[in-house]
Amino acid sequence: MSHVVYALFADAQVADQVRSDLSRRGEGGLGLDVQPHERHLDANQLPEAATSFGRNMIVTTVIGSVFFMIAGVVIGWMDLVPGMGPGMGVLLGLISGVVIGIYTALQAGTRVAKEPLLELAPRLEQGAVLLTIEVPTRGQAESIVDDLDERGAETSGIC
Repeated sequence: MSHVVYALFADAQVADQVRSDLSRRGEGGLGLDVQPHERHLDANQLPEAATSFGRNMIVTTVIGSVFFMIAGVVIGWMDLVPGMGPGMGVLLGLISGVVIGIYTALQAGTRVAKEPLLELAPRLEQGAVLLTIEVPTRGQAESIVDDLDERGAETSGIC
């Protein structure tokens, strides 16, 4: 599972220098994927690990499945569709609920930034710059947080 490191810089020039330095380094010299966020925070531009998208998908799928399973039982029990019993109603309701739940979660607006990033969002409107860096290991993330603190980040952490 990947980890997302975030850091808020009040000075855009410092943030740009840090972004450039981190983009050049990395395992094998490939550099790190550093994303700057200025003016506003758009969850669709954040790495998936920095959002609650996966949780939202599970919630909508469960709600859709339960709703349609109940509807399927009622339709089967009332014999509204000839030859369809409650068991078939549950099965069809489950399938419908999963499909509709996943489709609903994929719609715009279901990606929401995690709480630490949402707390920093108002500072972006005041001219601060938020950097997000996705890394594969926790150890690498902690090392980058220490580096960002040394470089003058006002706030930094791991999502």
